[in-house]
Amino acid sequence: MNDRDIQTDRDWLMFIERDIDGLDRQIYHATWTIRQSQTALERLSAARDSLLAQAQEILDRLDGKPTA
Repeated sequence: MNDRDIQTDRDWLMFIERDIDGLDRQIYHATWTIRQSQTALERLSAARDSLLAQAQEILDRLDGKPTA
């Protein structure tokens, strides 16, 4: 392998390394976004479940059923 081919290979390795670093940053950001979305989804689901339970208690009272 001549010096020019060696330099070309080194240049390609630098480009690949930069691409990998960029992808690592995107993966980190996507992972963070997913975690935040999961947390928000869990909170929204808990709020919905609470509202459904309250609605059921009101319906039960209106029907004259004892509440737990």
